[in-house]
This record gives sequence, C-alpha cells and structure tokens, in this order.
Amino acid sequence: MSRKRVYFTEDQFQAVYQLVSERVDYLVERSIDLQDSEILDDYEHLLDAHTVLAEADKWVLCNEED
Repeated sequence: MSRKRVYFTEDQFQAVYQLVSERVDYLVERSIDLQDSEILDDYEHLLDAHTVLAEADKWVLCNEED
C-alpha cells in the first residue's frame, strides 16, 4: 500500500479533524438510533480516516524550520 504525505497548518488540521469527527459522531448516532450497523460499514473509509487523524492529533508538531 502506498502512502501520501500531506502538510497542514495547525488550524487546517483542526478544521479537518473537527469536520470528520462531527460526521463520524453523526453516523454512529444514526447507526444506534436506527439499529443499523450497515451504516458504519458503508462509511468504513471515513472511520479509517478518523482513526488516522485521531492518532496524528497526538503527534509532536514541527515548524517549517525544523
């Protein structure tokens, strides 16, 4: 599997992370409300992206001079 490297400012990262988190929260709530686990299966790629972003949020940040 190939990898891609993407650079964000802190504000950009937080905006993307918040957007994805809100969407994932909504999907989980809908899945529970409708008792339909297939909703989560349909958006597995978004859940995977959220997992990556959550892990990246723990990383130490470097500025452009580093």
